[in-house]
Amino acid sequence: IFGESYGECLEKIKQQYVTATAIGSMVGCLLMGLVANLPIALAPGMGMNAYFTYSVVGFRGTGSVSYQAACTAVMIEGAIFFVLALTGLRYRIIRLIPEPVRIATPAGIGAFLAHLGLQTAEGIGAVVGDIATAVTLGGCPPEKQTKLVAWDDLCRLEGICVPSDNYTCDVEGGIMTSGRTWLGLLGMMIIAVALGYRSKLSFIYGIALVTIVSWFRNTAVTYFPDDDAGNARFDYFKKVVDITGLDMIITPFTSDLANAGVAIVTMLYVDFLDTSGTLLGIATSMGVIDDEGNFPKSTQAYSVDAISTMFGSIFGLSPITSYIESGAGVEAGAKTGLTAVICGFYFFIAIFFAPILASIPPWAIGGALIIVGALMARSLTKLNFNRISHAVSGFLTVIVMPLTYSIAYGLIAVPVDEEEASKLIIGKSFRKLTEAKPKDESIEPSDNDDVAESSAKVETVEATPASDDVDEEAGKVNLFVETIQAGSDESNMWYIYRSKVCEVALK
Repeated sequence: IFGESYGECLEKIKQQYVTATAIGSMVGCLLMGLVANLPIALAPGMGMNAYFTYSVVGFRGTGSVSYQAACTAVMIEGAIFFVLALTGLRYRIIRLIPEPVRIATPAGIGAFLAHLGLQTAEGIGAVVGDIATAVTLGGCPPEKQTKLVAWDDLCRLEGICVPSDNYTCDVEGGIMTSGRTWLGLLGMMIIAVALGYRSKLSFIYGIALVTIVSWFRNTAVTYFPDDDAGNARFDYFKKVVDITGLDMIITPFTSDLANAGVAIVTMLYVDFLDTSGTLLGIATSMGVIDDEGNFPKSTQAYSVDAISTMFGSIFGLSPITSYIESGAGVEAGAKTGLTAVICGFYFFIAIFFAPILASIPPWAIGGALIIVGALMARSLTKLNFNRISHAVSGFLTVIVMPLTYSIAYGLIAVPVDEEEASKLIIGKSFRKLTEAKPKDESIEPSDNDDVAESSAKVETVEATPASDDVDEEAGKVNLFVETIQAGSDESNMWYIYRSKVCEVALK
């Protein structure tokens, strides 16, 4: 598997996968625009690509699951997802996501996008790997990059070490001396300035300028350096138009799924949560989501996602999912499915003009991802940071997504609805505290005029006998009762029942 002929075969398969990805993404985008009328693009998820390749099939086919069984598992996962979408079970599962998590999800996705934009694979390369701290400041030129490898038994005993795309600048130095990094930062600044002038073409300006500059050879920022990889890219780029066959990757499905059970469950779990997080985040940014976490044509959106996954499995693709980069279109003003249809049209063009589109360098895209991440952070303004439960839940959601490279992990970082937990945990304490004071106890005056006025109007409230009664009353009105009880000359305790939650704060 390390021979020259095997390497040539891999290059042909990669080119076929470019065409297959364009076809699968085109179908998904068209269905999302025409059926669900949402401005959301679909494509194979990058995280699931890595899981499918390195964990399921294994590096160069050395995993415990065959390629045919892995593709069959993707088809089954998509079918299960489709059933969840149609039966309404999907909606019930989503409702379990706490409110602060739903509010913070767009900001978490934005942080994820910015994290991608700062790294090398899809960004400007300002953040790189570090042996001691995992990540650190990078921006070193290619000749000073030291690749990181997996120190496994194969590497340690046999000397066969598989290098990753991640690298460090610690060994050779040269931090922030890469022209590509600075060119990417320039593109980001152009986008930011154009957005300040409210230009609809802001992202195109920045991406196009950086891309065109990077196409010139024999420069420090070229995408086609004078080496084997650069020459291969340039030869492919010169074709301009190229149609690649799919004979090497069309999947012959199999019934031998002995080792594919874990893969099915894992892909379903990650695909469902990733899709839910993306759709909720984009819908929130559009302002079309309700208090229950639902949005127009949500069933159609989830169904399209599942159908696209099943369709993509025919071409050997990992699960096709709604892409978080759709946030860039929403921030630019996209509101309807026409955006997704146009994305599908461009994927159709990509089938023929893959050499051109495949030559857009990652540092041209990185600045746009960082800007989109900053714009999506606006959802945090709706989070009540004065409530510790909201602050902690929202913060964990935002910080876990980029650091674990997964929207799914961000959604499950806070798996408990804090309102229900507060009703159970704080409710008993509230009843004990209110029963400890007689109803006719006088309330000492306060230096605060507003508090004094409120205390003159509000009487001590007796304990609520049962949580069912609270649910019943909360369904009729937005219960808001304030009870001020004297503590000492220095402090008063406020007991507030607000939307089924007892909140105790020391003033």
